[in-house]
Amino acid sequence: MSPDGTFLCGFLKDDVRAARARSHTTPWWLWWNILSIDAPTVAVVWALLLARSSHMRLRAADEIVLGLVVWCIYVSDRVFDGLKPTNQRVLRERHLFCAKHRRALTWLLVLAAVAALWVTAGFLAPTELSAGMKLAALIGAYMATIHAGHGSIARFVPKELAVGILFAVGTTLPMWSRLSEFSWDEWIPFGLFAVLCSLNCLAIECWENESHHPDWIQTRSPVIRWAETRINQLAAALAASASAVILVRRDPGAFGSGLLAISLAALLILVLNRYRNRLSGRALRVLADATLVLAGGLALVT
Repeated sequence: MSPDGTFLCGFLKDDVRAARARSHTTPWWLWWNILSIDAPTVAVVWALLLARSSHMRLRAADEIVLGLVVWCIYVSDRVFDGLKPTNQRVLRERHLFCAKHRRALTWLLVLAAVAALWVTAGFLAPTELSAGMKLAALIGAYMATIHAGHGSIARFVPKELAVGILFAVGTTLPMWSRLSEFSWDEWIPFGLFAVLCSLNCLAIECWENESHHPDWIQTRSPVIRWAETRINQLAAALAASASAVILVRRDPGAFGSGLLAISLAALLILVLNRYRNRLSGRALRVLADATLVLAGGLALVT
């Protein structure tokens, strides 16, 4: 789910040739990640679920804008990665794809951005528009710092936590922008969802890079060093916290479906972490987001 920030950079000619050789064996299930469709899918599914937890109903316009904006952010991040002159030995399929098709993707980004702006201006409430503009400015500043500021912000706010929180804030924007009064009933699932997104980002960083980048062990942040051996404990604690909130409420109602999904997603991350040595890095990358879609989708249809 997380944009790759400063860790993934541009490509050299040798990397391109090697990646082209691998492209013929790209499995079908990896295209969900290569085309940057995974993050928008997660965002839309959880927005629908958390809206129901807040006793709200998302309109089609909300879902369209959310999906387009998340896709634009992720593709832009990967296109910028492809422009950097250095790399860290291995360029992944999704970054090679964005680098190779940079021109076409730039046009698609423009079209998607225009479509999102048109739907926003014509169909969304003024409160959502105002909140969206503020969040867009924050995300823009963050990406500028990551890509133009040599990642200096990571010294103060770890990339994985920042991305997880921003993703959760953007996903829940249609709900919290409409809330006229502060209520713990609405904000508890939002907060736990932010923790889940950050856990997802931390797990992906560990799973995907530890066995593929020899220099990763030396360059990893203190947060990663602390979290890489505690993913099981963090996932179990999150699942227990979400379940405990349900138990202490006499009538969880729709509020409980979001918490159950958070608990299930955390447990699935725990399972993936226990068996991560049996799976490839790219399989774990896809499964990390698939677990969120599965947990949220099950809660929506049951």
